[in-house]
Amino acid sequence: MKNTFEKASWIWCNDNPQEDEYSEFMDSFSYQTGKVVLRISADSNYAAYINGRLAAFGQYADFPYDKVYDVVDVTEFCREGENRLGVLVWYYGLDTTQVYYPGNAGVLYELECDETVLCESGETTLSRQSLTYQNHRKKQITRQLGLGYGYDATKEDGWLKGELSGFAPAKIVGQNLPLRIRPCRKLTLMPEVTGRECKRRGDTDVIFDLGGEQVGFLSFRLMSPREQDITIAYGEHLADGCVRHEIGGRDFSITYRAKQGENEFLNPFRRFGCRYLEVYSQYPVEIEKMAIAPTMYALAEKKRPQLTELQNKIYDMCVETLRLCMHEHYEDCPWREQALYTMDSRNQMLCGYYAFGEYTFPRANLQLISKDRRLDGLLSICYPMKWDYVIPSFSLHYAVECREYMDYSGDKEFLQEIYPKLASVMKVFLDRMEDGLVPPFVGENYWNFYEWRKGLDGLETDTSVPDLLLNALLSVALRNMAAIACGLCIDNDYAAISENLNRRIREVFLDADKAIFYDLPEHGTYSQLGNALAVLCGAAEGEEARIVCRHMLEDSDMTPISLSMKCFLYDAWLKTDRERYASILLTDIEDTYLPMIESGCTTVWETELGESDFENAGSLCHGWSALPVYYYHILLGE
Repeated sequence: MKNTFEKASWIWCNDNPQEDEYSEFMDSFSYQTGKVVLRISADSNYAAYINGRLAAFGQYADFPYDKVYDVVDVTEFCREGENRLGVLVWYYGLDTTQVYYPGNAGVLYELECDETVLCESGETTLSRQSLTYQNHRKKQITRQLGLGYGYDATKEDGWLKGELSGFAPAKIVGQNLPLRIRPCRKLTLMPEVTGRECKRRGDTDVIFDLGGEQVGFLSFRLMSPREQDITIAYGEHLADGCVRHEIGGRDFSITYRAKQGENEFLNPFRRFGCRYLEVYSQYPVEIEKMAIAPTMYALAEKKRPQLTELQNKIYDMCVETLRLCMHEHYEDCPWREQALYTMDSRNQMLCGYYAFGEYTFPRANLQLISKDRRLDGLLSICYPMKWDYVIPSFSLHYAVECREYMDYSGDKEFLQEIYPKLASVMKVFLDRMEDGLVPPFVGENYWNFYEWRKGLDGLETDTSVPDLLLNALLSVALRNMAAIACGLCIDNDYAAISENLNRRIREVFLDADKAIFYDLPEHGTYSQLGNALAVLCGAAEGEEARIVCRHMLEDSDMTPISLSMKCFLYDAWLKTDRERYASILLTDIEDTYLPMIESGCTTVWETELGESDFENAGSLCHGWSALPVYYYHILLGE
């Protein structure tokens, strides 16, 4: 077999690319018969067209020092004789988002048929800067998610049909990046979901309802009586009687310059997570279609347990949420961030093992996380990203999700591959121990977050003293590291370190008379999360653990646990007294999720407060909240 990309070169349309820039490339090839494969990689995102039809899209989220390429069968788009390959590439360039690590603007591709290269990127490739997409706009939707876009249909020409005005030979990008094939399946572009007009706030302001949460590309067809500017906003609710698209500096909208007459548009880059689309125009337009083309990671659902009608509704919402939060990687939420976190993804993986029984996708995510590089040895807040910001406690959740992946998949070979990364992360915490405990991390780039509760959200952290939660999470992580190391037949002392740490946790944070673990050494506040972790790490055992669990159930002075962290409360209950707490747990799930069902939502919320949380920026589709899938299976399954 020929060497991949043997003759192809990285190329761009100019010598000085800037942030938020679009480049168009055109190549031609002759085809008779046989299977045609496109191999392609880009920074930052690509859409490939053969004879004007979208044939491939979507760069895998990666690091420039660990670049991924796609292999796509494009035979169905080819015809006998001369053919055209057009590639549109969007370069983000930003180093401040949580979903992208910037490299050099460029695209690398080759088209092959039966081991013969039909065309490849290089000096003969024709290119230009896009005429229609607004270059260098640099308007972010959110800081986490990154850029939106603007499009000018009045500048459309026939470049995808071979009308190549303004094209010139591409510029070679001088780089030789390490390349590996995409580690999981590509997304499938599903049939469009067309919105139903549900509200008209005037002739130039119309709202469309997609019938439920959708995630994918904006697609529409409309007639405009003249050239005009149109804004299309998207959101998950109509809490204000309209799509709330400007929220605290965020702007969930794109701009479109319509040409006179028919306008038909599909953006192949930016996924929208939404239920509603609102169209603001300068002059009345005739909207024939306003839709989302879903982009899905194809999965088959496994058999579910025998559930009641209400439980089935909760299960359906959770599975739908899991599906909508899986794209290039796991996403916390498709509307506001589309970011991969260790804590969030741990919940998503665990539920996915039961809902789908698929291990390729979680493996790819754990591998992507392992490629992260920080000078301090911790894991970044999200992946891939360059911005220097970290939640130290989230580095500890990585050991948990890796151990669970090993247990469910049996894939020890992969754990052997990433074990050095796991061990190096543990070493960062152990090297910081003072008097047997690890203190909080200090510095503006460290967010000492545990959960969204006052005192635990890291917004007013006292970094001068150690806290219960970080140390209990470390103890839990050490226990998981011991299990991984033993599974790989690697000598280790993680279990012994955990035991020693548990003794210090008891000495500093436990009120033995009350059987309560306090969050800080001065024994002021105490929380369900802290006490649950004390049980799970083994600092509280036996009768003492049973008393702690009763406190977590009955003590109203205890800081209540948030939705994302309820798994730790539930697990502590089940570890201590499964028979007693199973029914309590199931009732708590119903009480928590019933308001989501009654609201008419099709997915589960970020927190119990829904859209009103976080100053009206709460997500209504959040992967970390799909936990009922797991508990229904382990408590009600066969």
